[in-house]
Formats: sequence, structure tokens, C-alpha cells
Amino acid sequence: MTGTLDNTATKTAAGTDLIAGFPFPFLEDRYRYSTNVEPAEQPVTTPAGQWGTAVVDIDAEYRAELDQRAVILAADPTRHAVLPHMVPAAWDAMFTLMRELGAAYPEQMQLRSTGPDEWLWRNGILGVEQHFRYGDETTLPDEPLRYITSQVQEDIALLDQRNDELFVDAGVVTFAADWSFGFDVGMSFLEIHGPVPRIRREGVITRAHEFLKRLQPHQPYRRTNWTLTIDRRLDVSTELYPEWGPDRESIQLVDDAEFGRRVHLRVEVQHLIRLPDSGAVMFLIRTYMLPLEQLATVDPWRRRTAEVLAELPEDMADYKGIIKYRDRAAQWLRDAAPTPAPTTPAPTGPGMPVWPTSPPAVDTTGAAFLVVAIGDDAATAHVSRNWVAAAEAVGATRLLVLDTLTDEQDRAALDAALGEALTGTRVLVTGGQYDVMTALAIAREAGAVPAELSSFVVHTRDLPLYCAHCRTTFRVEGRAGGIVTCPGCARDLEVHEHHSPTMGSFLASAAGGDA
Repeated sequence: MTGTLDNTATKTAAGTDLIAGFPFPFLEDRYRYSTNVEPAEQPVTTPAGQWGTAVVDIDAEYRAELDQRAVILAADPTRHAVLPHMVPAAWDAMFTLMRELGAAYPEQMQLRSTGPDEWLWRNGILGVEQHFRYGDETTLPDEPLRYITSQVQEDIALLDQRNDELFVDAGVVTFAADWSFGFDVGMSFLEIHGPVPRIRREGVITRAHEFLKRLQPHQPYRRTNWTLTIDRRLDVSTELYPEWGPDRESIQLVDDAEFGRRVHLRVEVQHLIRLPDSGAVMFLIRTYMLPLEQLATVDPWRRRTAEVLAELPEDMADYKGIIKYRDRAAQWLRDAAPTPAPTTPAPTGPGMPVWPTSPPAVDTTGAAFLVVAIGDDAATAHVSRNWVAAAEAVGATRLLVLDTLTDEQDRAALDAALGEALTGTRVLVTGGQYDVMTALAIAREAGAVPAELSSFVVHTRDLPLYCAHCRTTFRVEGRAGGIVTCPGCARDLEVHEHHSPTMGSFLASAAGGDA
């Protein structure tokens, strides 16, 4: 049975696409348990691509993972359970997911009404066409929850809310990461998470429980979780520990090339949805895996994962089951640093701003926090939300969202927010290069010192340019060393590799020295 259930046979499938859509989970060089929830359906831009546009995600592993689920369910019926009072929630979950699939993949998936409570469901990828009556199990080939999990890569758990508590009373979970769905059915949310270290002492589980109880229909949220897995094995459930547990020892004996191929960063994207008709809470758990050898091809991921693994506290590494080989994984990633290309590097002299390659961590010593998000780039929204979540756990936090600092009203709003900031406030700015540089200069003028300022630039296609002839600063699209036309005096200007943090701009003068 092991050979049938193991997913190693699919490891060569569309590797590039899987990297591009991989939900890299680390926002800082350290990791601690947190609720880390954010609104769903917001795209996240990464150094390799993008993820997060839809609640349900179909990728190159679709058929292979559905085939694995069918084999697992046939071998172990305890992976599927629906307690009698959860039958309406199972229908609600199936219908909700059909709608989500239809919205995300309208060419391949359609749900169409054919009469009162009569529906036609079509899945063009699998060649499925099913007429059914909502609530009538005789019109489906299987129980509703099991039917829909034969068409999505996500595991599903349904939580019933009663007596002010949540209980896991239904689900189909075939790709568990070292836990047993069959054992947990009927347990409360708090009971299930009892063994996780730190989360009760630090209040994480209580906050998560309260958040889930407040969920509203049509407002889905998501979070990520992670661990390491040996081989591309989705099913590392407690029931199969004798099959995969010994790998934690044997992986230490292999050479470096095999280690990089077999050790995977395993990430779960968990969507949290209040079902509209039954009121149950649906947990969707989608699992993604990348071997270290592929992860290392994206250098910011390589460096950050190495730092997270090296810094992870012992009790957390032990609970995740990675303590025996996490140090080697961290060192493997550090040793996989790319050899610098023998090319002339871009100018990064003392006069040039050097932007961080990933959002800096929130300085938790701050007395208060002002997060400034400028522009409509999706990455700006994502970075600012994560900063706010981290800052709110520490102290008073304000989020200021602006369109652009070329707008006088937006500048006035920033001036006002800085004027109201208390001594010791940490100011965190994200957006395009022009807006970030301008905002930092305004903050310095308002009295902020460098230790109080953090920034993350989501793109560098524009910059603030000081014309030595007009003596005015403009927003232009260009780069240091390039030629632009001055919006003020219409001269062709060369943008010098010279930047003033005080003025928040690059210096430019007439190209070729012509006045």
C-alpha cells in the first residue's frame, strides 16, 4: 500500500508552475505561532510569481492528488465523517465550493439552476456532469462532502458552533500533517489544539477561537501553516506513522544531493469560511510542497527559510517533528547560495538607496505604530496588513492608506498623521519607490529619526527627481543612469546615481551637460 499512496511519482509534474504558485509562508526571519489571518482572495506577489487569487486552487497536481485521495478513502474510511446533525452543513459546503469553482474557473466549471432546488453541475476538467436536487442524496453518486472532495485538492473540516464553542463534526481529510482526523471528530477546537506548544500560554488559540466564532458569511479569510516533510508525501497522518516516521532518522544518512531532493517545505493555505445556510464554519486545507533544491532557486526564499529554521525554538521544532534534521536543512540552504554571476553589478554606491528584499520585521520596542500604505499595488496591501497584524499585538497601531503623494490631500493626511504621532512611534512605509522615498523624507522633516523608520519598496519603476535647473522635484518613470524629460523645464535630464535622503529625491541635470 505504501507504494500506491506515496506521491513521489508526481514530483516531476510542472515544476516551474508549482514554484510560481507556491505560497511561501515566512514574512520575517523568525517564526512564532500566531493567528496570522487575512482576508481571502487577495493576490500575493512573490519573487517567483503569485498566489491567493481564489479560495480554491487547481494546479498541475490536480488529477494526481484526486487519485491519491480516492485510494486513501478506499483504504481508510475514518478519513471521512459526517455526524448526523452536520448533513445540512455538508450540502452547504458542497454548494459553496461549486460556486467558488465556477467563479474561479468559469470556462471549466459551471453550476446552473434548472428549476426549484434543481441544479446542473459541470466539471469540464474531469468530464463530470451531474444533475441533482439540493438536499436529496439520492440525486448524487456519493455523500455531498465526499462528492465535492473528489473534485478539489483541498481537505475539508466542518465545525459546528454550539454552547459558544466550535466542534469538528464533519470532514474529509486525507492529507493530514501528523494528526488524526478520525480521532479528532467530535472534539472541540480548543481540545484538538491542546498539544500545540505555546499557543495557550501566549493566547493564540483563544484569539483564534474567538475570531472563528465571529466569522460572517461571504467574508472568507485565510492563514498559512508550515512544516517539513520527507519526500513528496501528502498523507503523513498519524495512522501511517510507521511508514513515514522512520524517514526522519534515515534522511540524516543521505548525501547532500539526495537531501535537497527529498526534504520538502510543506505549506498549508487554510481558508476559513462561514457557510451561509447552515452557519457551520468550513476549514479548507490546501497543501503545497517544494523540495529544498527547488526552493533554493528563489534566493530570497532560500535565505529566509534558512534563518527561520536555524532560529526556531526547540519545543516548536520538536512539535513539528523536524528537530532531528532542521539544523542540516538550514545549513543545506545556506550552502546552496548561488555563485555570483561574472557580470558588472548595477550601481549601488553610497549615494544610492538600498531597499530590503523582503519586508522588515516590526520593531516591537516601539511605543506605537503608524503603518503607511501608498498606492494600489497588491503587494502594498499585503505588506501593510501583515505589519498591522504584528504591530497590533504590541501596541496602539494606525493604518494610513493613501493613493499617491503627488496628491496634496494625501500629503496633508500624512503630515497630520505624523503630527499626531507620539514620541517613540515606529513609522513603517510601503509602496512604490517614489512614494516611499517621499514619505520617508516627510517623516524625517517631521522629526522622525532613522531608528523609527522602516520601509519596503514594492517596485522601482518610478522615482522622485530633483531637477538642478528648475530646482523642483517631480515624479518620473526612470532609473539612475537613464535619461528623462523634465516635466518642468522640458530639458532632457540625466538621472544621477546620487540620492538625498533629506530631500527624498535623485539629482538630475541636463543630459550631456547642456544647459
